[in-house]
Amino acid sequence: MQSHPHRFASIYLFIAGLLMSSCASVNTNKTTADTNTRPPASSEVPTIPPEAQQHQAEIAKVTSFKIEGRMGVQSEGYGVSGNIHWAHSPENDAIDLYSPLGNKIAAIIKNTDGISLTSQNGKTVKAEDAETLTQLTLGWRLPFTKLSDWIVGRPANGVVTAFAWDDKGQLSKFTQDGWEISYMQYQNEMPPALPSKINLRNPKMNVRLVIESWDTSPQFSTLDANASAQAQ
Repeated sequence: MQSHPHRFASIYLFIAGLLMSSCASVNTNKTTADTNTRPPASSEVPTIPPEAQQHQAEIAKVTSFKIEGRMGVQSEGYGVSGNIHWAHSPENDAIDLYSPLGNKIAAIIKNTDGISLTSQNGKTVKAEDAETLTQLTLGWRLPFTKLSDWIVGRPANGVVTAFAWDDKGQLSKFTQDGWEISYMQYQNEMPPALPSKINLRNPKMNVRLVIESWDTSPQFSTLDANASAQAQ
């Protein structure tokens, strides 16, 4: 992909904002199989295969995770790529973004005090929420609040269309909030099966995520998040 030095940090900050604005979207209050597998409000009512209901019930239990992987973004004729490490729990989030050469370019922390982004040069921008953070760093608000559900392999609350499943009952595609979310591959080494290759596309941007490792067991503390921010 073509690279542009002035666009690199800005597009990564965009993705950071997209990720962080979605961190509160994982619903931890759904406990019954009926609630966990009921599709969000939709303008079309799909027939959900039994295998899909079972898979959605399994991934509904995922409320904390750590991922390591790679991310590529194409927007307005420019492209960037790099590594991403993201640790998420209902209380805290820590995202580290790296350049293609492995240099850490940003650390984003979300906790009860708000959200902050510390860049490679040590400058920190703080805000009350991710939308405000993207307003400060990019100049416009990005009201994306869905990705922490999308990345696990489930739609978020809201209008969803164009459902498609594979023969294992895993979502292969749906459309929400003007984005087409496609799952090209899942990891099936241990249950539940979680996405390993995801493509997010809207008319202006294409985002490709390759998740190399999933860990859905840990809860990380504010201390862990602070340590991540300090490890510049």
